[in-house]
Amino acid sequence: MDSLRKPLSIVLGLMAAAVLFHFVANPFYEDAIDTVAVWHVLNWVMALGILVTLALTYVGKRDAGHDGDANTVMCVNVAFYAAAVLAILFFWNWFDDLTAGEEGQSATRGYFWVVVNTLFVVLLGSVSARLWKDGSRG
Repeated sequence: MDSLRKPLSIVLGLMAAAVLFHFVANPFYEDAIDTVAVWHVLNWVMALGILVTLALTYVGKRDAGHDGDANTVMCVNVAFYAAAVLAILFFWNWFDDLTAGEEGQSATRGYFWVVVNTLFVVLLGSVSARLWKDGSRG
């Protein structure tokens, strides 16, 4: 696992950066390209990133146990449960998007993407930074 820390860190960091860039900057180029089509591609990338992050945070939670210091236990628990919330919200909304048909998702469902995209960037960015830092020690 130690040999995978840095490559995983880079991949997760790039996923977070891609979503951040498209989420923030897409109003500037939405006339030039189909930004919805870009989101449809990014959703597959996000699904993979969320599953990897969920697995990594679970392993961190399991390895920390209850005998670690309180700060570490709290951090790994928050990361895991944030990843679980992100996974639930993302897959719930993404599956609806995949089955919505020509009329698309409702406006209410569309607002959930703001939460999902923001949490995705923050969580994957922090997990990526943690992996990079831990990979430097190993």
